[in-house]
Amino acid sequence: MCLAQQNLSPSTRWAQNATTVAGLTNGTAGSSLSTLSSNGGISIADDNNLYIADTLNNRVVVIGPNSTSAIAIIRDGSDSNPRFNVPTDVFVTQKYIYISDQYNFRVVKLFKNRTNPVTIAGITGVGGSILNTSTLGGSYNIFVDSNENLYVSDTGYHRVVRYPSNSSSGVPGVVIAGNGISGASASQFNSPRGVFVNEAGTLYVADWLNHRIQRWNNGASSGVTVAGSGDIGSSLSRLFMPSAIVVDSNGYMYIVDTGNERILRWPPNSNSGECIVACTGTSGNGIDMLHGPTALAFDSYGSLFISDEYNNRVQKFQILSGFGE
Repeated sequence: MCLAQQNLSPSTRWAQNATTVAGLTNGTAGSSLSTLSSNGGISIADDNNLYIADTLNNRVVVIGPNSTSAIAIIRDGSDSNPRFNVPTDVFVTQKYIYISDQYNFRVVKLFKNRTNPVTIAGITGVGGSILNTSTLGGSYNIFVDSNENLYVSDTGYHRVVRYPSNSSSGVPGVVIAGNGISGASASQFNSPRGVFVNEAGTLYVADWLNHRIQRWNNGASSGVTVAGSGDIGSSLSRLFMPSAIVVDSNGYMYIVDTGNERILRWPPNSNSGECIVACTGTSGNGIDMLHGPTALAFDSYGSLFISDEYNNRVQKFQILSGFGE
């Protein structure tokens, strides 16, 4: 994953009008090499290739840095059911591609050259229960740390599960956050989505239906709310179904505030955030608007990419200033 966000500063600014880099500008869905359908998670590799979970097309699309059409398509997840079934997220490291294959109840790992796909979490086609972690209840978002440990937001079971780098199909993981029961207490989630882990092992979770971001210190038995109040709202102190979270080296959180159709930057130890792009307050397919944003990523230059799900496109907001300061 491209970690350019580590060079961002509190003064970084982006253009307010975006460029469509994948899908159609007008938001029309499709299944060609230049269209998407309800795209989910995105990841940007070190070479600035953009990987997109093209969810309803049951594929992962790879877009080159100077292209708006796919340079590669990934459909094969191997095992007994080779085709993806509603892939919701993708994460790219220097060596591997990881894909969350939601309705096959698994996470697939393959080499960057798109060979040797294997299931490394869950069992293909087998839904599980909260009583074990060898199966998943519907993986949604994923994160991979610098040691290739895999973190899965097991949305159906309201928990986050960690799997070691050498994991394989059916191997139990370790629940590191959530108790498996939907709720709003400090030890619970309600349909968790985006996850992020910093170098200290601190976990950040977009607690989707609790309208908050939770931080869990390494080894903690409960989390702390670090953004949002738990209540739906459109003020800068509240969130509405946040879907994704990225944290920079200064502790600033970048939040996809899905229900409010905007992207926020939230300072550490603050009660409110700042809208950085898509700040019109309305949804739409204009160049300064989003409709159902679901993921974000930064390229190596600090430009901001947003997966604009209901517009079936990925938008690029060009960085203007404040990179590497």
